[in-house]
Amino acid sequence: MIVAVTGGHGFIGRATCARLTELGHVAVPLGLEEGFDIRQPFELAADACIHLAGVLGTHELFDAVHEAVDVNVKGTVNVLDACVRAKARYVGITMPQVFPSVYTATKVAATRLASAYHHTYGLPVSHVRAFNAFGPGQAHGPGHPQKIVPTFAVEAWAGRPLPVWGDGTQTVDLIHTSDLARMLVDALDHGDDVTFDGGTGVAFTVTEVALLVGKFTGSSSRIEYLPMRRGETPTHIVATGEGWDRLGWTPDFRYSDLIDTVASYARHPMAAAA
Repeated sequence: MIVAVTGGHGFIGRATCARLTELGHVAVPLGLEEGFDIRQPFELAADACIHLAGVLGTHELFDAVHEAVDVNVKGTVNVLDACVRAKARYVGITMPQVFPSVYTATKVAATRLASAYHHTYGLPVSHVRAFNAFGPGQAHGPGHPQKIVPTFAVEAWAGRPLPVWGDGTQTVDLIHTSDLARMLVDALDHGDDVTFDGGTGVAFTVTEVALLVGKFTGSSSRIEYLPMRRGETPTHIVATGEGWDRLGWTPDFRYSDLIDTVASYARHPMAAAA
């Protein structure tokens, strides 16, 4: 099967393309590297599309609302239209509704648009609700949202304080990018507007993650508690297993994955002070 992957050169996109190739599919990444602009209508030459392209961020997107809507909402409409014309399957990535943020609003809109296309045009649609993806190669630094594992890892290796926004009791559900990619690819076999929980069902508090990273790195860095940023509120989220009964496997949290990921950031340029 030929599968286009929008955002195929991104963190999750690379893992998804690798999984497709491993299974014998032809993965076609669509991104800026190919001159692909999701904001423009396009024709899809594929049997399916896994739609991962988007602008990310929580507090950052309050300064880029129009761009977020253009890419995450209008761009999704272009992908859905292309899938309808090509009679191709569609798998979209969404998120738990945790924050009253611009990003959450755009992802909710995109997901509901996909459901609307399924019910109106018969488009085969599946959704993967991604929780807190992590793994080596996740971007960190200026121009990128501050994701929990790379942020803690880089700061710990550099011997700087580990920033926690809020009191640290809010929870995260960490899923390795390989498991999330596997779920995105498996979702192609469905299409009845089903949603799969892209998490492991294991909840860690943010403070617990910071302490684990500190332990793995041997760092004596202290935790610095900061005010929550725009669009963020304290949340206690964990995957409940929606859709897992269809998969034949269950995503797992593995400490070895977290250790390997944290170790990979020892060489990050921003950890040079270590």
